[in-house]
Parts: sequence; structure tokens; C-alpha cells
Amino acid sequence: MNELYETVNRFLEEMRCDSGEREYAVSTEDVLEAEKERNKASTAVAECLKSLPKAEQSLINEYVEALEHCHFKEEQRAYYQGIMDGIQWLGELGLIKKGNNLTKLISKL
Repeated sequence: MNELYETVNRFLEEMRCDSGEREYAVSTEDVLEAEKERNKASTAVAECLKSLPKAEQSLINEYVEALEHCHFKEEQRAYYQGIMDGIQWLGELGLIKKGNNLTKLISKL
């Protein structure tokens, strides 16, 4: 089951990471606005960092990298949750058969 989980995990992550290039990718105005604000703030922080000692710059950069990694993992969890909700929804509607394999996959993800 672990091999199946790893395969499904890689597949879903690949799909998710490529989603920006898809015709049906979701992109809302609030996300675009948030990205615009983040980019503006990022430029200001980069300028501010230049005035700090190297050790402090490094510490802040490590924190930002950890924050970005955590954010990515949270997004990934939400993406998986949406998929699992969709699978369960299809099962409840009787459009896909419920079985042990589906239950195992849901519990593993």
C-alpha cells in the first residue's frame, strides 16, 4: 500500500504543480490581488534586507523558506482533501463503487 500511496502522491503533486498551465486552472481575483501585494512586499523586504548584517539576512531568508515550504504543504493537503471529498461525493452518488481499495486509499491519503 505504501508504494501505491507514493505513486498516487507523486502523480497528484505533479498534476497540482502543473495546474497553472491548464485551461481550467482556477485563478480568482483575490488570489491575483494577494500575489500582487506579496510581490510588492517582497521587493520592499529585499531592499530592507540589504541594510542588515549577513547573519540576520540569512536568518530571515531561512525563515521565509521554511514559511514557503509549510505553505506549500498546507496547499498540498487542501488539494488532496478536495480530491478525496470529490471521490467520496462520487461514491455517495453511486457513480463509483465503494470498496476496500477505495477506503484504503482514502484512509492513506
